[in-house]
Amino acid sequence: MKSVYTVTSKRDDRVFIHIMRGHFVSANNHINYYVGTSDIKHNHGVSVDAAMLLSEYYNTYGIEINTVLCLYETQALGAYLAHELSRPSMMSPNPSREIYIIGSEYDAAGNLIFRDNLVRMIKDQNVLVLISCITSGRTVERAMESVQYYGGRVVGVSSIFSAVDSIQNIPVNTIFNKEDVPGYEAYSATDCPLCQAGEAIDAIANGYGYSMMG
Repeated sequence: MKSVYTVTSKRDDRVFIHIMRGHFVSANNHINYYVGTSDIKHNHGVSVDAAMLLSEYYNTYGIEINTVLCLYETQALGAYLAHELSRPSMMSPNPSREIYIIGSEYDAAGNLIFRDNLVRMIKDQNVLVLISCITSGRTVERAMESVQYYGGRVVGVSSIFSAVDSIQNIPVNTIFNKEDVPGYEAYSATDCPLCQAGEAIDAIANGYGYSMMG
């Protein structure tokens, strides 16, 4: 079993992730670190504190959010984030109280779709895309394209960890970045130095977690 390390947020030491070095394969990349976000997604106390950190950006810049689109089991975090965004503050003394929280559903081709009963929560709405980890940004880009297809406006992208600073000119509001995981790298499947060095794949990883090989 690989060694697992805990990394705490510089802004709130009650918010943390777990990292594990190795050779991991995701849908779009090979990566040399697995970033575990399970506690922020599934532990009530940690999730509430993480939502407070993520809400600061939108409250500070006065970005109105109508809908939080939650990818990869971030619905609990999305609900706490919506709660924080709907609370009165000095920057937003009378915020809109109605913020929708919706999950993700994909068709057979892997496209993000919204059923007829949910389209009204996307169409003409300011949408925040929430995801656990961003490596290349391709998953978020596809989500943004779907939101636009259904008539919504993506005005924010938030993550627990992100290896990129912005996606389609929208800054990524994240708790952890590559500075928190020194040496973090992502490679294409055809240009992976770990593969070229003959290093065996440790696990298959995605936004839900990882499955060890062997």
